[in-house]
Amino acid sequence: MSKWVGVVGLWLITLMGSVPAGVAAFQDGSSDGPPRARWAGATAPALPVLNATRVDDETIEIDGRADEAAWRTAQAASDFIQFEPVEGAPASERTEARVLYGSGALFVFLKAWESRPEEIVGQLTRRDQGSHSDILGVVIDSYFDRRTAFQFAVNPVGVKHDVYHFDDTSEDSGWDAVWNVETSIDADGWSAEFRIPYSQLRFREGARQTWGINFIRRIARHQEMTVWAPSTRSDGAIVSRFGELRGLTDIDTPGRMEVLPYTLAGAERGPGDTADPFYRTTDPIGAVGADLKYGVTSDLTLDVTINPDFGQVEADPAQVNLSALETFLPERRPFFVEGSSIFNFSLALGDGDGAVESLFYSRRIGRAPQGDVDIADDAYSDADDRTTIYAAWKLSGKTAGGWSIGALHAVTAEERAIVAPATGPRYHEAVEPLSNYGVLRISKDFRDGRSAVGLIGTGTRRDADVAEALELRSEAYAGGVDFRHRFGADNWQLSGYLIGSRVSGSPDAIDRTQRSAARYYQRPDAEHLTYDPNRTSLTGASANVGVSKIAGGFWRVGTGVQTRTPGFEVNDLGFLNEADYATHWGWLGYHRSNPVGPFRRVNVNLNAFHSWSYGGDRIGTGGNVNTNFQLHNFWNAWAGVNHDLEALDAGTLRGGPLFRREAQTNFWGGLGTDSRKAVQVNVSTFGNVRPESDSWQLNLSPNIRIRPSGRATFNIGAFFNQRIDDRQWVARVETDRQHYLFGRIDQTTVGATLRADYAFTPTLSVQLYAQPFVSAGSYDRFKQVADPTAARYDDRFTGIAVRADGDEYLSDLDGDAVEESFDDPDFNVRQFRSNAVLRWEYRPGSTLYVVWSQGRDDSPDAGAFDLARDVRGLFDTHPTNVFMVKLSYWLGR
Repeated sequence: MSKWVGVVGLWLITLMGSVPAGVAAFQDGSSDGPPRARWAGATAPALPVLNATRVDDETIEIDGRADEAAWRTAQAASDFIQFEPVEGAPASERTEARVLYGSGALFVFLKAWESRPEEIVGQLTRRDQGSHSDILGVVIDSYFDRRTAFQFAVNPVGVKHDVYHFDDTSEDSGWDAVWNVETSIDADGWSAEFRIPYSQLRFREGARQTWGINFIRRIARHQEMTVWAPSTRSDGAIVSRFGELRGLTDIDTPGRMEVLPYTLAGAERGPGDTADPFYRTTDPIGAVGADLKYGVTSDLTLDVTINPDFGQVEADPAQVNLSALETFLPERRPFFVEGSSIFNFSLALGDGDGAVESLFYSRRIGRAPQGDVDIADDAYSDADDRTTIYAAWKLSGKTAGGWSIGALHAVTAEERAIVAPATGPRYHEAVEPLSNYGVLRISKDFRDGRSAVGLIGTGTRRDADVAEALELRSEAYAGGVDFRHRFGADNWQLSGYLIGSRVSGSPDAIDRTQRSAARYYQRPDAEHLTYDPNRTSLTGASANVGVSKIAGGFWRVGTGVQTRTPGFEVNDLGFLNEADYATHWGWLGYHRSNPVGPFRRVNVNLNAFHSWSYGGDRIGTGGNVNTNFQLHNFWNAWAGVNHDLEALDAGTLRGGPLFRREAQTNFWGGLGTDSRKAVQVNVSTFGNVRPESDSWQLNLSPNIRIRPSGRATFNIGAFFNQRIDDRQWVARVETDRQHYLFGRIDQTTVGATLRADYAFTPTLSVQLYAQPFVSAGSYDRFKQVADPTAARYDDRFTGIAVRADGDEYLSDLDGDAVEESFDDPDFNVRQFRSNAVLRWEYRPGSTLYVVWSQGRDDSPDAGAFDLARDVRGLFDTHPTNVFMVKLSYWLGR
């Protein structure tokens, strides 16, 4: 542990020590910053300029009205332009913005004139929740790097929204700042007055400042978004098109220190085994902790969390995973969500099934313990269902010299289960080792942000003795470089990365790594792989390079290659499903964001790919066409179809030889009605067909959103999935040879997602969430693999006769009159998850949560689906209830 802590400490010391020199080199004490429109190139339109006016902070009262004389002397920004629905057209209503600045804060006033003030729309919701509302906002590029910005927005009834913009066109809605705003409505329209403390921005030191800035207005009844500094979707640029805020002089970068301590109390009550010595009808819950935010320099921030609690976070949805691959679960915990953009490093090719693969997957930190306790039938054990995070910190920011820096380190506890045997004393058994996790991300902008080169490194280090006992890797490291370069009048982009990985540990741990579903080194026909159960380390690499036209005109095109060697492994701190391949991809798109014919906007894409393994086997060839569009009545629709040719697959037999996977066709589509209406309906579907194996799947997901008032929103969604799969994996049985058993599954899954949101005020709201879920699968037509690469599907299997024996099946797999057994694979899963959260931001940055959550779980033996029976059985199950109260108090300025 001391070695790893030392490495992380070196990161921090190095970063902190190098920043001042870079900052000092950029400053001359008098410059207004980079020349106007330099990023966009000589052919770009001139960007608008606004001069700020100095004011005494104490003279401005934040009340939503520009009563003070200083507002009348401030320069006005006007002539807003539509971003949507008609790009480049003048705004349908007049808007003005003015900016004042004081010693401690920036003041912004926006006035929205309205020809129909009775149609101003403001929905009361919790903070940051999207709604059918008019919006006024300001977006500030205080770094003035033309890449990053801080957005502050409000609707007419005072609901706040704040967003962090990065990489010019990307957004991080998990970012939250502490700032003030008030609104007012009058006969002419409505207005918003902002006070944004400098402590919530990041900017360089200097006697004179120039910042990028833009103002936004949304008119809900028209679905119209207008901006002061215009841009279009065809630009492939947002922040780089901002105007300039000039005239900021003698602003002292504030000393930024914020502390957010919390305390939590509650209780859990649920069913259990009365003979279990660890069971209590009611379990008390209590915790204390704190978050700290410190400005290391004017543009670098250190965030620290000690014993974080995430009790107010919504439970994960229910799922039934019958594959060998891990299910991806999105991050919802505030510490890891906020500012996560700087650590994003996607390993995916696009938006398909592998789109979640990444080098950093924060849910590895604080995960459920990975070890199991092997105890006798008459013994009991007790362990936490998640690993304790002792502490975590992250350092993030961007220097004036164009360096983006992100470093994160977390320490999680050694988790131990308590075991109570039938006789003898209790003892402890480790189920998760003490672990350290670290991420370092550095990138440098060139050519005013049009090019960049970056470095990334991730590391996991576990207590070696405990890791060995649990067959976990003791160390895992990954790192490499990435780049992007825009050219051709900034319409084209060349980008790529090269990543290497190394994992090490006991022979048992590395044996598990070799045999994992990502690679299956043990496959008998994998001549290009060397399976060695005595290995103590494994190395690999991944690379990607592509060139695409991403802006300019209506047409888009791109091509590239991606590869992963068989030994590439990043799942200790990343998310990876597949290695051992090389893929060539290409796409062509038509993207029109201004009206044409019946469409307000329309996109059409063609995509194709071809993949091989490192053994030279063709493992995938396919392509798709997809489209999405919006009509003039504000209805949206999307659709697509994908076809994969027959190919060899290394994962179907889960460690066995290659299997010839039949061709399949996937399809998807959906329709959404006008979101301006009080009732909005969305329906989506997806499915696939594999004619050769007579297999198919269909999923239907309708959703209805109802706004009965300006305070309440209800969402009622359902999902139905029917799946017939003729080759669903059942088991592997070993006699004198391996037998790979499959069955024909008939699986039905039905569920619903219910949400209700009610806001009493902009700072006091209640949210309700509930999801009942039932899924059942029954198997028949059992078969074993005969010739896995046979040309005909039917020749790849031979049927087997089975007879039931309790919860097992028996079958003579070898034809030697001796029956082998395997578990009955039929299943029935019933689950209910719900929570209710009362959230009160009783002062800026300080919040009270009152949380009630309930869970019900049941897994009866019946495999056949019966909706009435399953729903009745679900709600007959005794629930587990958790009640918590959490109070946090923000200390800062």
